[in-house]
Amino acid sequence: MGVIRDLKICISLIFLLLIGCTQEQPYSPDVSPGKIVGFIKPALAKAEVVLIQGMATQTTITDSAGYFEFHTVAAGIYNIKINAKNFGSQMINNITVYAGQTTAVHDVFLKPYPEQLDATFPVDGAEDFPLTDPIQIDFSTLMDHKSVENSFYLFPDQNGRFQWVTISDRSKLSFYPNDQYISNFNYLLVITTDARTIYGDSLSFEFQMTFKTEGLKITSTIPSDGATYVSPQSYIYINFNSKMDRESVENNFIITPIKLGNFRWIDSQQLCFQPGSYFASNTLYKVSIIDGTRDIYKTYLRSDEVFFFRVEPLTINSSFPAHGASNISRSSPIIISFNTLVSQESAENAFSVVPAIEGWDFQWSDLTRFQYSGTSKLVENTYYTVTIDTTCTDAWGNKLPNNFTCIFRTGI
Repeated sequence: MGVIRDLKICISLIFLLLIGCTQEQPYSPDVSPGKIVGFIKPALAKAEVVLIQGMATQTTITDSAGYFEFHTVAAGIYNIKINAKNFGSQMINNITVYAGQTTAVHDVFLKPYPEQLDATFPVDGAEDFPLTDPIQIDFSTLMDHKSVENSFYLFPDQNGRFQWVTISDRSKLSFYPNDQYISNFNYLLVITTDARTIYGDSLSFEFQMTFKTEGLKITSTIPSDGATYVSPQSYIYINFNSKMDRESVENNFIITPIKLGNFRWIDSQQLCFQPGSYFASNTLYKVSIIDGTRDIYKTYLRSDEVFFFRVEPLTINSSFPAHGASNISRSSPIIISFNTLVSQESAENAFSVVPAIEGWDFQWSDLTRFQYSGTSKLVENTYYTVTIDTTCTDAWGNKLPNNFTCIFRTGI
């Protein structure tokens, strides 16, 4: 019997162990850090490599082979900035790091800079350079301004102006275009060896770099995308980053629900659409600038640009007398102003005054404003309650969302 009892206990223990082993374990996400590795060439550059995410940074220096490594990097998206004396700087953007994995970036080849030149903006090979930003050259010493300006060439040719800043024993040059660069275009910048320091030393060797300007895009709109409580009396403004082919913009402008109107150009980059009548209250509008829109350089929008805005509900902008007013003249009319066009019949039917006023009637200046008045006078020292109820609608059938009430007291 003892053997049988011991056997049963053993079987029970094995059964419990099996249950414990097969029980589902709670999910635990992998939060182990990742790595970023890469090579900067030439190795002799001894580059400083800065890992950037928002305001947080990590810095390392390449080894004798040009290798760098960032370990214990949390999963996420990062940028890397590379700086090296006499080799300028470069950026690598949108590097994705996964938990527990190593991300290898492509080899970076730095271009030698003359010893008198520290850095440029944009960097060599940059893309999406803004169309009106200055080109900046940081020198490691004081430069003879005239000789540098005479040695500065931009291809294709671009009219502009130079601005110099001296910081301690260094010079900084900025070139501002008079107008704008050509959109979506590859530029070549050359500074020849005729550029000299104030000590008479020529540039070590001719410097060349390329950059590409940004494509055509919309920089801002009024109303902004997602805007709410937009006035029914608003205009639509669209700002582009380049001088526009106006006809192409107007032909590819679509507003839904359809709204007829007129185009007016504030300047070569800013369009104003003036609707022929007010926007409907409490209505969502969609504005599209579609394929076929181009600037004067024949650069097209990369994709349709769309933004939405919602118009505010039907409201009463103002009333006279104002709510709570006292000592109001007994000959004073009652004046109501709306934020948009209203149905005259619905507004008059929704309007009431207590106590009632004999012999008064409505006079409309337009469909946004009426005056209720007559030849008889209001009763002295009396409270009047003016109400416009929610049966009042705008010209598109949208109702006043809440009853409007105004109470005022007359004088003697």
